[in-house]
Amino acid sequence: MEKKEINYNFAKEFTSYPGPRYKDIGEHSGEEFREDILIPKFFDKNISIYIDVEDVELSFGPSFLSEAFGVTAKKYGLDKFNQIVKVKIDTEKGKRFQKKMMEYVEDELNGN
Repeated sequence: MEKKEINYNFAKEFTSYPGPRYKDIGEHSGEEFREDILIPKFFDKNISIYIDVEDVELSFGPSFLSEAFGVTAKKYGLDKFNQIVKVKIDTEKGKRFQKKMMEYVEDELNGN
């Protein structure tokens, strides 16, 4: 069976303005993205998400990245995380996002 991959325009499908860590702090939080999008629509279904951040207006804060991606990687392990989460890196913005995201994934995995 071929593994499915979904192209995900972050700005159009979630928000152009990524928010704080937790839902109770503000809209478009890392917790919301993880709990409502990333885990149920991708990890639970074993479908790869191919994230395009080109249209995102506000840069992703450390708390969003840590909560959305770091906590997910800790829960599922780095191998599974890397199988599911892909980033469109054909632009500088995409490359910066991937680098920053992986820094927070590593921090979470290392208990920082």
